[in-house]
Amino acid sequence: MEASERRVAVVGDDERASELRDAVRDAGGRLAAAASAEATLLVAVGDEAIRDAVVAAPGGTVVPVADRRLAFDRDGAVDALSGLLGESETGAPVGRVTHPVLGVEGAGVASGRAAFDVALVTDEPARISEFAVAFSRGRDESVRADGVVVATPLGSDGYANAVGAPLVEPGGGLSVAPIAPFSTRTDAWIAGDRVEITVERESEPIGLVIDGERRGTVDPHRPIAIEAVDRVAFAVPRGRRERDDRKHSNKS
Repeated sequence: MEASERRVAVVGDDERASELRDAVRDAGGRLAAAASAEATLLVAVGDEAIRDAVVAAPGGTVVPVADRRLAFDRDGAVDALSGLLGESETGAPVGRVTHPVLGVEGAGVASGRAAFDVALVTDEPARISEFAVAFSRGRDESVRADGVVVATPLGSDGYANAVGAPLVEPGGGLSVAPIAPFSTRTDAWIAGDRVEITVERESEPIGLVIDGERRGTVDPHRPIAIEAVDRVAFAVPRGRRERDDRKHSNKS
C-alpha cells in the first residue's frame, strides 16, 4: 500500500482502540477521522463499533476487533495492520472477504439494517407463536416457537448459534433457526440472500429485534422481508480463534 493510501480510521472507546491507533502509527499509517471517506481501512473495536461500521457500508475495508469467530483479538489486529499497511500482504495473518448488510422491511415496522442478526420473538418468554418462513427459491416452512432468528455469517456465531442455528462462512448465505421451538425435533436452515417471515397467530405480541435492539411490534399475517441489500469489505483472521461465549448481539 502506497504511503498516500495508508489512511486508517479507528473507532471504539475502549483501551484497545487507543492501542491500535498507536499500532497504526508504528506501521506507517496515517490516522483519519472515523467518518472520513479517505480512510482505506476502518478498524472497528467492539460489537457496537462493528455494527455501526457495517450498517454505514463504508468504501474501505473493515478490520473487526472483538470476541468473534470472524474478528481479530488485539494482538491479531496489530499483526493484521502491519500486513495490511505494508508493501506486501504475503504471509500476513489476514484474509479478505465481503459481509452482507441486511435490510429489514414490512409487517408494519420501520425499515432497518442489520450487521449481525434479526429476530422476531414473543415479548414474553415461553409464549409460543407460529411463524411461516419463506425462502427465496420457493420453499416454505412453518414452525411453532418463541421466535425465529436470521443471522449473517458475521453474526452466526452469536445468539443464532446459541439457539441452534448453523455457523456460516463468509459468502455462505444466512443462518436461520427457530427460538425455543415447541417441538423437540426441529430444523435450522442456511438460506440464500433473502428470507420472509410471517407471524401466523395473533395471540401473542411479537417484537422485531435488530442487532439486539427492539425496533417495534410485528403485525400478524404480514410478511417481513430480511435480505442482503449491500456488502462490506472485511479483513478476517486466517486460522482458528477460540472464543469465550456465543451469546452476543440479541438480548431477547
